Amino acid sequence: MARPNNPRFPHTCKIMRQADNTDPMAEKQSATVIYDGICRGYSRDTISDTGDVNASYRYLSLPVRQDEWTDETIPQEGDMVELQRFGYTEYGEVIDRRPGNLGTHLLWKYVRN
Repeated sequence: MARPNNPRFPHTCKIMRQADNTDPMAEKQSATVIYDGICRGYSRDTISDTGDVNASYRYLSLPVRQDEWTDETIPQEGDMVELQRFGYTEYGEVIDRRPGNLGTHLLWKYVRN
């Protein structure tokens, strides 16, 4: 029997940070890519205790341990997410981060681009 192809990090993603642009006449702000590589994107859907409100939380798992980030590259709130997931692209914004046993987990919100 063949082994199933089920990689831990089946997707690719980019985490980008907007540059502090002090020139109000600049047409386009530049973004710095702080992570570009493999990841696992997933979501969890929940409802409120009363059953009235549906909420979807999106997560990214990155194979980078907390001690492998630098002060300049660790994802921060407001950084942009671009997730390539099974032939389509999702865009969003980082809400929070936390270390995990095999890497870093990011909570992010979906933003239409």
